[in-house]
Amino acid sequence: MAPTLAEAEKFLRNSKIDKIVLEKLAEILVTTMDDWNLIADQKVAESVWVVLTEAGRSGNLSENLGDGDVAKQLKSVFEKIRLRLQAQLGTIQWKNDELVDYDVTISKNNKSSLHADHTFQRVVLTLKVIPAGKMDVEALVVDFDEAQLNDFIWKLLEAKAMMDRIQKRVESR
Repeated sequence: MAPTLAEAEKFLRNSKIDKIVLEKLAEILVTTMDDWNLIADQKVAESVWVVLTEAGRSGNLSENLGDGDVAKQLKSVFEKIRLRLQAQLGTIQWKNDELVDYDVTISKNNKSSLHADHTFQRVVLTLKVIPAGKMDVEALVVDFDEAQLNDFIWKLLEAKAMMDRIQKRVESR
């Protein structure tokens, strides 16, 4: 798995990498060369690519790289590929779909039989979204029984708790 931007920056800040290696890895990022493993190991390659890709998106290399030799060399390398990299990144859809509205419908269904009376509830969640790059609203309908709804709510609460923990760690640094 590729490193996060912070992991890549930390790794590169403490690394000694030859400028030729950085130039070749940068060139691979904007071409289709597949022999990167002949130039550098996976961690070096992925770290360089993560940092350069983020620089291409934002327009600048991160200040978190410091001012060491690798940072200076990466800046030089980035300037050489900046236009090609930004042209390629411009073809990628960076925005997420936008949630504009939602509806919740609760229904109670009754089934009768000779032996018992069965009653169960359903929850229908309709998410109205505008897909990234489009202008028309689309509806996404999800139909839950009670167990599925409880599982979905539990997973949402876990995701929220995880986001809160990450935010606390980021703020404490």
